Amino acid sequence: MEEIKLNNDVIEQIKGFNHQKLTKEQESLIDKLILNEKLKECYKKCDLCKECKQPNTDIDWCYSCNSKNFQKNFINWTSGNNDIDKFIQKNQLLAKNRDEVIQWIEYDKFENIENLSKGGFGTIYKAIWKNQNKDYPVALKCFYNSQDMTAELLREVESHVLLNRSTYIVHCYGLTKNSKSDDFMMVLEYAENGSLRQYLNNNFNSLKWNQKLQNLLSIACGLKAIHNIGLIHNNLHCSNILSHLHKLTIADLGLCQPANVKSQNDNIKIHRVLPYVAPEVLRGEEYTKASDIYSFGIIAHEICTGMTPYNDMANDEFLDIKICQGLRPKSNYKIPQLIFDIINQCWDAEPLKRPNAVELEHLLNELYLKIQQQNSDLNEQIKEANEINLNQYRLNVNDIETEYSGTL
Repeated sequence: MEEIKLNNDVIEQIKGFNHQKLTKEQESLIDKLILNEKLKECYKKCDLCKECKQPNTDIDWCYSCNSKNFQKNFINWTSGNNDIDKFIQKNQLLAKNRDEVIQWIEYDKFENIENLSKGGFGTIYKAIWKNQNKDYPVALKCFYNSQDMTAELLREVESHVLLNRSTYIVHCYGLTKNSKSDDFMMVLEYAENGSLRQYLNNNFNSLKWNQKLQNLLSIACGLKAIHNIGLIHNNLHCSNILSHLHKLTIADLGLCQPANVKSQNDNIKIHRVLPYVAPEVLRGEEYTKASDIYSFGIIAHEICTGMTPYNDMANDEFLDIKICQGLRPKSNYKIPQLIFDIINQCWDAEPLKRPNAVELEHLLNELYLKIQQQNSDLNEQIKEANEINLNQYRLNVNDIETEYSGTL
């Protein structure tokens, strides 16, 4: 089927228009000149492509021109791995917007590389990416023995491609290869405040309840984005959530999988973090979207109290059994009842009683609106909680001072 395009006469008449500030006369002319509704919509939203003069297919993006330009550039790079080359080439040819594009980035484009953390899968580095005369701080996720796990690597990258438009998911820019070890690395958005756990350690005492609600909303929005495309995160915990630009973003999509596909990967169980795992999963049942919601509930309690879940039971070998029997995190730190009610729903033992991600976002949005209303029931509960927590803090300080004076 032949592609429908604007003819040169139409282009000449509209090329000087500001598509974002059309006058009534210009609007009327465009309605007469551009009869194809899809082309008209693309022009009004995205303007004309500077190269081919046809309407862009997305903001600053012409699918046709970019596909051709990417294809011309294929001869100028290679990852050294045929599967990775094919993946990136297909991605670039089919990308419908700039957020979907995955690049091959030569390792010499990175400077000031420093080790951030090590895990079971590999190492995370911070680096400066020299890109078109600009410096970008990025995170490099290096996989051990990545030459032997290309499928797993590309599956994680594919999840990022599907989610790169969400501001609540860590952005993936592309792939590179460590020139010394030959290990492949994902090039990711850098989160300057580190993990959620680090963020809470450094900032909890200064966090207000509206900020805590904002943080909960960020995670809920990220989960909604994941669930809306039919995926589950499969490994949500405090270290897989990062603090960046005054919001939280979900990271580590390595165990992401379709919600309707049974897991065939035994390594998933090894990498999950026990306190965040839903009881049905601990009993051997399949991981579902509702299991992600359970993990959210545990994380929400952590954000509200500042305390890691079951921090007083770190060495309890029967913790998994107790969770299946109904144990949940406890704290002397008072949480406003309306917020705790949502947490309680999320970690309900029955998966069907938990809200889905859309409902969760709606519930949190309602609370966020209430917190803006001075005399709302939520603000009354916050006032009460703050007084209880302040008194508890004073008691703890007095206990410490008494204990200290008794040793003198």
